[in-house]
Amino acid sequence: MAEEQASLVRARSDSENSSKLGSFGSITHTMTYTDERLTEAGGEPGNNANTATSPPDEGADGESGELLDYNDSSVLEQFHQDALSQAGCGLSQVRVVAAVGLAVAGGSLELAAIPFILPSAEMELCILPHEKNWLVLISLVGASLGSVGWGALAERLGRRRTLLSCLAVNAVFAAIAAFMPTYGTFMMARFCSAMGSGGIVPAGYVYAGELAAGGGRRAALAAALAAAAGGALLAPALAAATLPLTGATTLIENKEHFSAWHRYLLLCTLPILASLISLIWTPESPRYLLEVGREVDAMMVYQRVHAGNVVRVCGRRGEARLPELALPGKRPPPPAPALAHVRHGVKMFWQAFFQLFSSAYRTTTLSLGGVLLFTVAIQFYLSSFIPLTVLKMSNAQFEASKTIIQNTTLVEEHYNTTMENVEFTNVTFVECAFRDMLMSHVTFRNCSFDHVAFANIKSSYTVFMGSTFVNSTIIDTDMEVGRELDAWCVLRGSSVRGVRGGCARHADLAWRLAAPLAEQRAAARAALLAAPLALLPRAARPAVVICGASVLLAPALYLVQEEHLLYVVEAAYRGLATLVFFAVVTAVVHKYPANLRCTALGLLVSASYMGGAVSRAVADAAPPAAASATFCAVLALAATGAAFAARTRSQK
Repeated sequence: MAEEQASLVRARSDSENSSKLGSFGSITHTMTYTDERLTEAGGEPGNNANTATSPPDEGADGESGELLDYNDSSVLEQFHQDALSQAGCGLSQVRVVAAVGLAVAGGSLELAAIPFILPSAEMELCILPHEKNWLVLISLVGASLGSVGWGALAERLGRRRTLLSCLAVNAVFAAIAAFMPTYGTFMMARFCSAMGSGGIVPAGYVYAGELAAGGGRRAALAAALAAAAGGALLAPALAAATLPLTGATTLIENKEHFSAWHRYLLLCTLPILASLISLIWTPESPRYLLEVGREVDAMMVYQRVHAGNVVRVCGRRGEARLPELALPGKRPPPPAPALAHVRHGVKMFWQAFFQLFSSAYRTTTLSLGGVLLFTVAIQFYLSSFIPLTVLKMSNAQFEASKTIIQNTTLVEEHYNTTMENVEFTNVTFVECAFRDMLMSHVTFRNCSFDHVAFANIKSSYTVFMGSTFVNSTIIDTDMEVGRELDAWCVLRGSSVRGVRGGCARHADLAWRLAAPLAEQRAAARAALLAAPLALLPRAARPAVVICGASVLLAPALYLVQEEHLLYVVEAAYRGLATLVFFAVVTAVVHKYPANLRCTALGLLVSASYMGGAVSRAVADAAPPAAASATFCAVLALAATGAAFAARTRSQK
């Protein structure tokens, strides 16, 4: 038995198995993995524990040769790395990275698109101000639940199958959301779509990392990181090309049955659909297949990777021979009731979570979770705080530029163009007409209207205060008595007919798309520029220093009072957060065994999304700049402490 555990592979000469696996050449040697070899090769950190168990339906005897030792995860990992090194890296890995990149780009695009659809959606779906913020929060909650759920399923279903499943859920419900006619159904569809996108990170990054060997692993993960930044950059590009650029054009465009923001949501699903198609040509992770005892399938994947690397990035074709495993014959699984499989699945599900907090992994889980949680919390806080700050500044400028007309009489004036940011005080209108126009932020205070006609008008923040209407008509408008016409208005011989019932909210026609476009572009470009920096050695990008730099940026939130400089501050934070996220992902892939990687990453991402939702809710309360700077500094200090703990743990 000891000899069987010491030997992983054996040369095979029978034609049946050679034809089944398709060898890469004549194999005349036997590869053995002893404890000394693993020590020299520097096996996977943290994988010395007995963490992997063979599935109940696989045989445990060696009918046709010696078996892989499924009780030693480090031995499996070492074999996996050697097999990938001999198979080389090239087009096979590029296909996987491209598929994962499209998936993470689609998930990033979907989350980044929310600020752009809100102005149009709140007009068409009649979203009240206090309901508007829930669209972002429910997306974060859905992504959080999806991350932890799909992450755990990826250990049972496999990386590729899980990625296919969560992408399909995301694509279906994202398309459904584009056709929802009410706010409630739209929110439910977006929640389900976010649950699907939540599984992209744990399944996708681990999938890309496990198909790459050695130094290629960092390159694969960095490419996926750059794709996520590219998805965030694609969101403003599609918005600028598809959506109306001002509040006034948004209100006019919403007359269509299928308005621009519906088309925008459908366009945002294209990367997800492209990823689903590209996964047709990619194999399952061979590391997962080894972990669950499907060594025949794993060997065929290694063969497929070798054959697919016609163009190689590392290694020369044919320079190494991949040995064949001494594999047992396939046997049908023993009969078992369906309830037993369900119980086994639930048991493994909970065991994985408990194992993350066992003595072997507790410190690593808590320290990495703290780093990611506090870093993402800062990112989502700034994504709400900075737009609100810019909005306050623009509102102050808008109010300062208001046109005031008072104490005058206007006779036979005709208005048929957009009227914006005007206040009439003690003005008398005689035989005037307001037709086919938009009124935005217009106030009539103590005004008199004599034989005045209002027809076919859409209004935003327009109010008549203490005004008198004599022989006047208000026809086909969205202005109502008791709302736009306050209780002190007097109607004498006047009529209000054909009112189009509006929502109990004001559509802000002063809104401009330029501000959110500039913010998203700056942040996405910073993330895209940070992705190549992830390829630097770890000593050149220590997480402790990166988190410490976030502390130094916090005072800028209080000192900076200019719009574009605020975008620069947020972009700097986004770049640092990108490097922190990469450090956490690579640490998860290297420090956890294969049967815990997706679960661990899913749990960490889930906690960070929930922290982001809480911090965004705090930012929505509009705290002062000093309080915001202090809040972000505290979060950055906490992230720095967690990074220091993770570094101390890795050095032991």
